Amino acid sequence: MPSTTDRALSTPLKILLYGLLGLVSFLVVIAAVRFAFGLFVGLIGLVLGLLSLAATIGVLAAIGYAVYWAASTVFSQDEATASATDASRTQAAHATDAASASEIDPVERLSERYANGEISEAELERRLEQALDEPSLDGSGATEAERNRELN
Repeated sequence: MPSTTDRALSTPLKILLYGLLGLVSFLVVIAAVRFAFGLFVGLIGLVLGLLSLAATIGVLAAIGYAVYWAASTVFSQDEATASATDASRTQAAHATDAASASEIDPVERLSERYANGEISEAELERRLEQALDEPSLDGSGATEAERNRELN
């Protein structure tokens, strides 16, 4: 048996109410799809934004490294040249000191030559006697006995 509400409503009114219900349902579905699509597009936008940020940072880092490399190349050449110049000066000073020391101390020079195998023991002894018989170059006037003590 039909209810009172059903009887009270006429057929055109039922059509109107069902149409309105269908329209509201359709709008709810459209809103849900639009919301889901908005989330999807927003997520894509977020990912693209992060990729853009990473690319920008990468480009800036590459430019910074290029500038650093160029500057270090330019300045390290100057430092390398300065270091080489300092090293050559130091070597020249040591060579000068060694040359003057070998001129001043022939006994030491003869001992080194003997140690390197350049002269024999007999030659060493003969040259040492000659060197000790000559007056000293530094003018100290050291006696032969003092020089022999230094050798031993």
